[in-house]
Amino acid sequence: MDFPRDLHLAVHPVKLAMVIGLLTGWVATLRWVDEDSPETGMPQHFWNACMLGAGVLTLIGFMISPFFLGLPLGLALAFSPAFIYAYLRNQKVPPAQQVLTPEHLSRVARGLMGMREKRVARRKASLPPLRFVGKTLSGGVEDLDAVEKAQQSKGYIAALNLLYDAIQQKATDVHLEPREKEMSVRFRIDGLMQGQEALDRSTGESIVNICKVLGALDITEKRKPQDGSFSAKVNEQDGGEEREIDFRIATAGSLQGEKMVLRLLGRQASLGSLATLGFTEKMRKQLQALVHQPHGMILVCGPTGSGKSTTLYASLMEIDRRSRNVITLENPVEFKIPSCTQIEINEKAGKTFAGELRSVLRQDPDVILIGEIRDTETAEIACRAAQTGHLVLSTIHSNDSVTALARLLDLGIPPFLIGNSVVGILAQRLVRKLCDDCKEGYPANPDVVRQLGYDPKQLTTLYKAREQKNGTAESCPTCKGSGYSGRMGVFEFLPINDGVKALLKEDPDMGAIRKEGQKAGLRSLQEDGMRLAAQGITTIQEILRVAQ
Repeated sequence: MDFPRDLHLAVHPVKLAMVIGLLTGWVATLRWVDEDSPETGMPQHFWNACMLGAGVLTLIGFMISPFFLGLPLGLALAFSPAFIYAYLRNQKVPPAQQVLTPEHLSRVARGLMGMREKRVARRKASLPPLRFVGKTLSGGVEDLDAVEKAQQSKGYIAALNLLYDAIQQKATDVHLEPREKEMSVRFRIDGLMQGQEALDRSTGESIVNICKVLGALDITEKRKPQDGSFSAKVNEQDGGEEREIDFRIATAGSLQGEKMVLRLLGRQASLGSLATLGFTEKMRKQLQALVHQPHGMILVCGPTGSGKSTTLYASLMEIDRRSRNVITLENPVEFKIPSCTQIEINEKAGKTFAGELRSVLRQDPDVILIGEIRDTETAEIACRAAQTGHLVLSTIHSNDSVTALARLLDLGIPPFLIGNSVVGILAQRLVRKLCDDCKEGYPANPDVVRQLGYDPKQLTTLYKAREQKNGTAESCPTCKGSGYSGRMGVFEFLPINDGVKALLKEDPDMGAIRKEGQKAGLRSLQEDGMRLAAQGITTIQEILRVAQ
């Protein structure tokens, strides 16, 4: 025979939880009355009996009443003796010991708030001193909505730790690359990629989404490439001044998922003068003389990541920008320069180098910085501007200073126009510097010293990175076992003198132009780098790796 179903016997999880909560509160109140009554002189056995009786009545009320009526009835029966007890005990104790009064409830609330504040303080103390701003490289007010969305996201703390770690290691790029079950993390430090501890896939994807939110990108689009930027402020010393870091975002869809690369730009901290970049005294004075000329074009060439923009910015820092109208065209603007008009190129919006350069020429400029010469139109306008009373600084992709002239010829610029506009070409690379705290000296081979152009009797010691033992690098707090710390430039400077101009106008021969440049003091990238190796700043192997 089937057991009769009764609605009152049906177990509902929400109702069950409420009953258990009521029972837990009643037990806690019973314990408090039992412990408090002897201390306040209240009859312990009497009040315990009242509380137990109220509990029995509450149970009976639940059994005979519908739930919607049994719950309020149970609350009233279970806790009425406790309220009466509290009222009577308050008549016998000092005001500071009274309970359920406005003052007591206020103290309880303040205590709960204090606990919450302590939890928040502990959470903040565990976070790195990095604060997302969420504004673009072009400036403006902080994007508080984007920052709030990022803070509410799952991987917020992981994103803070990852980017702060990149800043601490002086990385220039952060690569997040999806794999089947994880997110690979790599930092580019001193020009070389270095693997980091991988993240689980969900955390890595959360970090990607947080960066996209901060950069105002579409988080639902994971296949098409997107570009954006955001900023953060880091305070590495308590009470110190905050330093602002810009992050440029580039995403791309892959077979495994969405990949993201972040370029770190340190703003004012990365701006310096020509004297800080590693030029020889002679080369620095040549460049400074050109920078202070009223007209002409100075070109800086080298591959991506060779420090061309840093050199151009350092050149601008040599110029009196208050007495001269300086305008830059960049894609994107990497550093903010005071007293300078900076224009960001946006080809998607129709703002091209050539189009903006025409507009800039109507702004009465004295100095124009062009981020890159990449097409014939831009090259021709820049050359003509350099001929008509403007100082033009720009970059061009070529392996060395002489091939930069060949690149301009390939773009269709007439040789006479190149000779009349270009005043100097600088080629450069970045080499890693040996860590001063752990580099090791070794006896120099006399033949190698002669190849460096030095006397073997005077140069008896060269330096190398600390050797590894048992397959792992010895720990050095400065370089973290890599043997290198920081980078500096090696340079090749070709002044466009009368001899080079004559060769350009006749029949441009790159070999003859190089020989003419060598007569004027042109030294190759390798020759300039070997100077640093002889000084113990870097290694011969590093020069050969970079300056090929």
